[in-house]
Amino acid sequence: MAPLRVEKSVKMVYNDKNKQERDLRTMQRLRSLRKNKLATLRSVKKLDNNIYLLDYRNDYHLPELLNKGVSSIGELTAFAANALTLGLRLFKPGTDQGAGCTTFEAYTAEGNHLLARNFDFKTAPCFVVWTHPDHGYASVSVVDTNFMAYGNALRLHRLNRYRALLAPYCCVDGMNEKGLVIAVSQLRAKATNQKNPGKKDITTTAMIRAVLDTCANVDEAVALFREYNMHDSLWTNYHYQIIDASGRSVVIEYIDHTMHVYERGSSAYPVSGSVFEDDGLKLQYAANFSLTKDIGSFQIEQHGEDRIEAVKAVLRAKGGILSEPEAMDLLSYVKLNYKHDKYPWSVNALWSAVYNTDAGTLKLVGNMDYKHIYTFSIHEPCKVLAHESIDHSAYPDTKWSH
Repeated sequence: MAPLRVEKSVKMVYNDKNKQERDLRTMQRLRSLRKNKLATLRSVKKLDNNIYLLDYRNDYHLPELLNKGVSSIGELTAFAANALTLGLRLFKPGTDQGAGCTTFEAYTAEGNHLLARNFDFKTAPCFVVWTHPDHGYASVSVVDTNFMAYGNALRLHRLNRYRALLAPYCCVDGMNEKGLVIAVSQLRAKATNQKNPGKKDITTTAMIRAVLDTCANVDEAVALFREYNMHDSLWTNYHYQIIDASGRSVVIEYIDHTMHVYERGSSAYPVSGSVFEDDGLKLQYAANFSLTKDIGSFQIEQHGEDRIEAVKAVLRAKGGILSEPEAMDLLSYVKLNYKHDKYPWSVNALWSAVYNTDAGTLKLVGNMDYKHIYTFSIHEPCKVLAHESIDHSAYPDTKWSH
């Protein structure tokens, strides 16, 4: 494997005692690095053609990244290469074309707080990743393998396993041990690139990783977002829905480089000026349209309103109470599934996820295979706790605008 080749390339030329000690420390570091990486790489499992599992036991150096700051995919790639893959640049930026997502919150009859999400993008398998930082919160997150150069190649060859080391910085939704959940959705608009003096820089997926590792509730997440200049990844714009185990939900979005935060019933993050202001619901949601009403001259190619109207109708009818299987069935209803009219690929729900903040569980479907719903726990890496299916959906098959 690559670490072995690097190790053998170290030349043991001892000109003095100090150099001998330095070289010995280098060799010890390489051996330790190789050992730690092998434990992570060997944990990669193929659950089925749509889902991989990964128990990540490596140090991915988040404190160093946050202290340094990153303002672009290139800088994140360089940091990851140096910190995680011994200089090999294995990160593969994707494209913003054809993305769509839906998120919404709900409650079970028992009072458990749920966040449901579809991640609609170019067809590929996904990774479920468990992380265990020494000085942060454990989490489970989901990664689009398009971003790690796995793509549609369902092979666990050596290079693909090595690319798995990039997984912590590729997640687009996840939940930590405190019950905080975050999910990102695309806005087809000019990417946010803030330049506030005195703030360090951060990119989209690096911020998601930072929130999962360091934030226990929505207030801490909002404060973290405000600490950094946001630089959107992949040349497009994003907004984020974040919920926590106390029952709170916020949505953060950037309009023309300005951050907006909305939470129902909150004086700190009032919903005035947003779509939440007068929709008659007590729950929050997001898709691929701006939640801020007045966006001035900022241009957004809005879509997803029809999906959210369908979600809102169900939430109203059920009083915001959904079981986890019902939330998954609603996701199956509002999924995207179409052949791209410009690029030679299909866009569909790469995964549908239902996070339970109180139980610490994740129900997941890969690539619209609703006959196979897997349940995972944040506390039991790579273990399938339950295997269910949707045999008959309560909703008609529907084509949504995109």
